[in-house]
Amino acid sequence: MSPSPTYRITALAMGETRVPAAEVFWMTQLAGWLPLTFWAFLIEGNGRRALLNTGFPSGPAFQRLHDHWTTWAKAATGEVGHIPVVSAQQRIVPSLRARGMEPESITDVLVTPLTSYATGGLDQFPNARIHLSRRGWLDFHAPDPEVPQLPRDIIFPPDVLRHLIFDAAPRLSFLPDETSEPLPGIRAWFCGAHHRSSMCFIVPTAAGRVALTDAIFHYRNHEERIPLGLSESIEEHHRLYARVSRESDLILPLYDPAVAQRHPSLVIG
Repeated sequence: MSPSPTYRITALAMGETRVPAAEVFWMTQLAGWLPLTFWAFLIEGNGRRALLNTGFPSGPAFQRLHDHWTTWAKAATGEVGHIPVVSAQQRIVPSLRARGMEPESITDVLVTPLTSYATGGLDQFPNARIHLSRRGWLDFHAPDPEVPQLPRDIIFPPDVLRHLIFDAAPRLSFLPDETSEPLPGIRAWFCGAHHRSSMCFIVPTAAGRVALTDAIFHYRNHEERIPLGLSESIEEHHRLYARVSRESDLILPLYDPAVAQRHPSLVIG
């Protein structure tokens, strides 16, 4: 019997911001602000070099996201905040090149959720198969008119969307709601909770089974079973927490600065 596939995960910081605490912890911490670090994860093994998320867009698309976030935060709190801060080295391609990797070497990109801080670099990887939620893709193109949606250019920067529809169309892989295996040994399923495009990925590593999902912002969300304040379904959050507790050994929140404290080398497995 061949050994089960395992991977090594490297955390890549894509930028930071401060958000109202109520955005992170539902009905638990209503005042104050909390830091977020936006992580992408490089997943290597079994002949694959994959990314989970591609960081922020640049140029006008970044300014559009900046304005959307800060305008909302000012209206909601009366304070200035939610400012995305991204250095040149925190863009996805310079971050990879600092590790001796060219974008052409990326074989796969996993995306969760469909929002421009995750989709902003999707047009940088000409050889990668792009795996994203089928439900999220359909929700973007045929939204329910009775359910409020994010602005379309906050989900996909226009240049990225054109790239996906035309140039990258043969490389798109749409993940079902049910459990699937987009890469050998890596399991994925629709978890919702945060967005209709939110997925959970379970990656086997030497350190154990690692859960990656945008529906867990901070470790405390899972450890204390607190749904996100930015939640589209409280029930889906609780079901997610129960399932990742059963099916994973370790969780890497996509936005918790504490990932760097718990894993100082930024390498897992």
